[in-house]
Amino acid sequence: MWTPHLILCLALSAQPSSPVTPAQIFNEARQVWAAEGGRTWGQNLAGPLLLVAPDSRKIWASEADGENQLRKQDGHFEGTLPKNVMVANTAMEWAGKRWSMVLLPLPENELERRVLLLHESWHRIQPSLDLDVPDLPNGHLDKLEGRYWLQLEWRALAKALEAKGAPRSHWVAAALACRTRRQSLFPKAAEAERNLELAEGLAEYTGIHASGAKGMVLAKLRNATGPFARSFAYVSGPAYGLLLDEATPRWVKRVRRATDLSVVLQESYRLSAATIADSETAAAELAGAELRLREEIEEKTKQHRLALATDPLLNGPTLRVPGPLRVQFNPSNTENLDGGAAFHPTATYLGAWGRLEVTGGSLRSADWSEARVPAPVDLKTKPLTGPGWILELTPGWTLLAIEPAGSFRLVPDKQEK
Repeated sequence: MWTPHLILCLALSAQPSSPVTPAQIFNEARQVWAAEGGRTWGQNLAGPLLLVAPDSRKIWASEADGENQLRKQDGHFEGTLPKNVMVANTAMEWAGKRWSMVLLPLPENELERRVLLLHESWHRIQPSLDLDVPDLPNGHLDKLEGRYWLQLEWRALAKALEAKGAPRSHWVAAALACRTRRQSLFPKAAEAERNLELAEGLAEYTGIHASGAKGMVLAKLRNATGPFARSFAYVSGPAYGLLLDEATPRWVKRVRRATDLSVVLQESYRLSAATIADSETAAAELAGAELRLREEIEEKTKQHRLALATDPLLNGPTLRVPGPLRVQFNPSNTENLDGGAAFHPTATYLGAWGRLEVTGGSLRSADWSEARVPAPVDLKTKPLTGPGWILELTPGWTLLAIEPAGSFRLVPDKQEK
């Protein structure tokens, strides 16, 4: 989905080549829409679907656009997506319609493909459900304590999904104890996690629920790897949703913008605050000692890796591009820094100044007012390039030399001095 600053729904892992054609994908989408039939949310998920080849920006649409930018071809519509439109697995407004956008190639696995189509279809109706919640940073989930208690929560959720009766209630309580402990350590963590679970967790739950893909949830709970700040909701959301399906059918009717899935789960299983307070016992039952040792080693490795990657962007000559920024990035390789800044190994930035494609690392400020890449070597090249990036500059913008020596900032021509 789109937010004012970024795209959330990027592929979380590389997808293999898909033999399916756009026509077959459209047919499969119609099948999953019909099978779901609007039963989950009371709204039909069928609607405009846009398939995009990221490299060429060629698009295939399930129906005509509202501005006649697409041409009809073999039962669907084709065209080219403008460069000022970012490509991602998302929902977006374009050419007079609201679309679900899905990047090609799709997964070869049919179940994964169906979950993805339903996920992005849900994002298309998300505003009409009044669940288009603000995106808040969850960088705490990539800190040592955040990672540790999150993974313990997931271990307990996996056990709960496999259990029945009293054992299930026990493991639900353990999961909530780990979650409560984690959120007590970080200010505003509960709100930030809640929002992303509503935005991405419910979208993924919809795909899982409608496809009967419980096994995918268990696999993710056991095998997901960080960074977690942007990807955790794809794991937690479906797990909470499936447990709520068992305890409180039609629970989605109660979901509002302020709903916390963990609170609904606690109420559904009639668990008291005292029951979910013993996080240390839960950790012991979930092999917490082994996990903590592993995470402490990972933390040292991570800090060394981040220092090497970010030092040139913090202290060396850089090119700085101003906000407001629109950013497309991969949440599975993004590193969140103290204070809310982020290191994106790969990203696409769009602004009034043009388009910046990054393949070699960039630093985005906490308030989204600026991004940095290494300084260009040759200012005469067009398009402007530097180590691991290429910039398509909009006319009317230029480079202004700033400190430290060799650094530049993009400014409108009238600001050049």
